[in-house]
Amino acid sequence: MMFRKKNRALIGGLNSYGERSSFESFEAAIEWLSTCLTEINARPVYRRPSVPVQGLAQERDLMHPLPTLEYENCDLKRATISRYSLVKCEGNFYSVPDTYHPRLITLKIMVDKIVLLDGNDVIASHRRLSGKQQYSLDITHYIKTFHRKPGALPNSRVLAQVDELILDLFNRYYLDDPKGFLSILDLMFETSTEALSHALTILNEQNISPTYDTLRFFLHQTTEQKVEPFAFCGGFEVTQPDLVAFDQLMEG
Repeated sequence: MMFRKKNRALIGGLNSYGERSSFESFEAAIEWLSTCLTEINARPVYRRPSVPVQGLAQERDLMHPLPTLEYENCDLKRATISRYSLVKCEGNFYSVPDTYHPRLITLKIMVDKIVLLDGNDVIASHRRLSGKQQYSLDITHYIKTFHRKPGALPNSRVLAQVDELILDLFNRYYLDDPKGFLSILDLMFETSTEALSHALTILNEQNISPTYDTLRFFLHQTTEQKVEPFAFCGGFEVTQPDLVAFDQLMEG
């Protein structure tokens, strides 16, 4: 029974990618496979009273409970951090924060990403690269280094990989002042690269100059309105109105 299910899943995958084999991204390929398998598992099967998705729902009550320990489909490897705060995996290089000195760490290699662990602590996470001699670099990992050597920023490999809006900000305002750009990097470290990119988008749309002050104000402002607590102790009573007094008032 189990063999037939696994074989059916394999055939479903082959049928899905047999119809289409080119995708814009890994996520698009996974979405296509999920859609196809949903359609396949909803079709009637020869000599079976119910479709596969219904049969699985009926069999779940007879299955053993899932393990209490967390299970992840990944491969674990050990790697050494280089002097350039890089870890090599499968011929590619991934950055780690420059606060970590060269030492052995654990790589959790998944289908679409690689998580770098120091013990149980996650120190970095990257999208898994499929080629060779490629680099996945996070500019926030090198903030300490650039504070010591701001002149290395303009021609660095990591700057070339930042978000397009952030790179444009550097080229327009800080190309001759890389040291001044370090305050922007600090903002990125305080929040995130995505948050800074979103802030730049909003400021550009509103024709506001993206200075350190305007960016910091936008990144740290809150849209939540504080409401003072409002409560009555013991409650209060509302008396019935005296309509006779109202009539006399209207009559003058």
